[in-house]
Amino acid sequence: MVCQRPAARDLGGRQETTMKKELDEALCHDFPLLYADRNESMKQSLMCFGFEVGDGWYGIIHELSEKLEAMIAAQPADKQHLFRALQVKEKFGTLRFYMTASTDEMNSAISHAEQLSAVTCADCGLPAQQEPRSGWWSTLCDRCAEDRDKR
Repeated sequence: MVCQRPAARDLGGRQETTMKKELDEALCHDFPLLYADRNESMKQSLMCFGFEVGDGWYGIIHELSEKLEAMIAAQPADKQHLFRALQVKEKFGTLRFYMTASTDEMNSAISHAEQLSAVTCADCGLPAQQEPRSGWWSTLCDRCAEDRDKR
């Protein structure tokens, strides 16, 4: 059974966020080793829920994925299947990128991407700051924060 993207829902003042389908598909197409488990069941990978972040972090995730894909490809062929994205989401206003296994080099690249997300608007990709909004931490530029407040 393939996990389907859940419907968007209000989480007590915070709107659940998932990346646009076309961006999700582009990442999976461009980085087949890293996202090989994207459509597996929930028992195998939480990637079945998709990229649980706003479109503004697409560039950060794409750049990170390029690095990780190359690192996976550099592994011995019989070990490449061990290195997969397990979950990509936002938590406390920043990117969280979890792998099934990783090297120190992979962890360093992931840490850098997570740090970039703390100063990048999750909705549009412009410079932003992390702030609590309606009891939830978010990283949004002023314009996107105003837009969200209107919803």
